[in-house]
Amino acid sequence: MKNSIFLPLWSLVKRNIKIYMRDKMAMFFSVLAPVIVLLLYILFLGKMQVDSIVMDALKDTSVDKDVIVSLANIMINNWMICGVLSVSCITIAFNSCAIMVRDREQGNVNDVLAAPIKKWVLYVSYVISTFVITFCIAMIILAISMIYLACTGGLIMTFIDFIAILGITVLSTLSAAFAVVLMLSFVKTSAAQSAFGSIFITVIGFLIGAYLPVSMLPVPIQYLTCFVPGTYSAGLYRNFFLRGPIQKMLQVLSPEFVQTLKTNYAIELQIFGARIPAWWMTFALTLSIVLFAVLMIIFYSNKRTNFFTMALKKRKKK
Repeated sequence: MKNSIFLPLWSLVKRNIKIYMRDKMAMFFSVLAPVIVLLLYILFLGKMQVDSIVMDALKDTSVDKDVIVSLANIMINNWMICGVLSVSCITIAFNSCAIMVRDREQGNVNDVLAAPIKKWVLYVSYVISTFVITFCIAMIILAISMIYLACTGGLIMTFIDFIAILGITVLSTLSAAFAVVLMLSFVKTSAAQSAFGSIFITVIGFLIGAYLPVSMLPVPIQYLTCFVPGTYSAGLYRNFFLRGPIQKMLQVLSPEFVQTLKTNYAIELQIFGARIPAWWMTFALTLSIVLFAVLMIIFYSNKRTNFFTMALKKRKKK
């Protein structure tokens, strides 16, 4: 029984990954896109953030300006990387799940189900392959980020922090995989996915505070971010990436000023005025995985919203 489920599942996951890897340009741009965003931060937006911090810090202390500039650069570099990593987990998952949409559009779903394979096995294979692809590319982006921080003197973390970051990447990619497969279950064509993706990928970066601090967004949008799992992913990344830089800043700047930075840059995430510790963010991210999985089961069990029912209708129309 186990083999009758495991072997088809393993074969389908391999098949999905191979199809994705076949398109070398798609893989290349999946890695390149987050790197370009990071470069834009470094060349343009990062300097604006650093100048703002330096200007405020000089009012708070008599420490030499060069020291403050160095600390501000370290902090902003780490903060930017956290945003890039958190939004990349979502966008890469969205792009890699195009295989599922294409399978339904071209009728490949029905060809696979002609074999004695349970429908849920095929459905789960999309989740697993999306997770594997997203996690592997996210690890490449993480490695590039670590190298950049090491070269600029901004890599200030312990081994425990690094292990925690790996765990956050697993949770973030798993949450993104479930969410994206659930969303794209209702998208019938690749053209529709592309149109929806152009809006979704743009908006999600702002909603999770990847491009701008959440505190800079309108209050209603700040409340909305509380219900987006990616917000907690970004918050967790910042907790561990910025732990070392924050400790270093406390050596030369007042605790009050550093606390203000932590609040303004969502290093300490706040929901409705209450500070959210790292363990709560981990729980929220884990809860999102469970919630998306339950919703997938509910929609899978309903004939009207069933991914395969809609696929069959699509095939009959052809």
